[in-house]
Amino acid sequence: MQEKDYAAEYLALKAANDQLRERGKQWLLGTFTQLCADANRSLMADPAQAGIQTGTQEWQFKVENATMAGERFGVRYGFRTLTVEVGWPRLPEHGYLTDGALARARVSFSQNTMLQPEVLAELVFKKVGSGEPAWFVFKNRQLGEQVIEPRLLEFLNLILATE
Repeated sequence: MQEKDYAAEYLALKAANDQLRERGKQWLLGTFTQLCADANRSLMADPAQAGIQTGTQEWQFKVENATMAGERFGVRYGFRTLTVEVGWPRLPEHGYLTDGALARARVSFSQNTMLQPEVLAELVFKKVGSGEPAWFVFKNRQLGEQVIEPRLLEFLNLILATE
C-alpha cells in the first residue's frame, strides 16, 4: 500500500467514528433534554411550581491522561444541579481513549449550586460485538450495564426529589 492510502483510510475511519460519536452524544443529551421537557410539563401544571432550567456549553474535561472536548449539559431545579459532560479527544495533543472507547461522559450531581458536583457515573460509548455502539456505565475500568432512558431518568429524579 502506498502512504497516501494509509492517510485516506485513516481519514475515512476518523470520519466514520466521528459520525458515531456525534450520534452517541446527540442520543445522550437529546434524551436528557426530552426527559427534562417531560418533567417540566408536569411541574408547570402547578402555577406555583418552578420549572427545570437547562443549558449547554462547549466543554473540556479530563479522563485519565486524555482531554475530552465536547459539551456540558446542565440541569438545575431549585438548588440542585445535574451536569452531563460528553466528549472525545479531537486533537493529537488531547491524547487517546483506551479500551476501544469512542467517547466518554460523566454524570455529576450537586445538592447546592454553590458546591462542586460529585461524579455519580462515568460512561463510555463503544461497540460491543458487531452491534451499534451504545453508552455503558464504566466503573473501575470495567464495562457495566448499558445506559438506557430509565437509567437517565433515575439521574434526573435526584434533582426533582423532595426532601
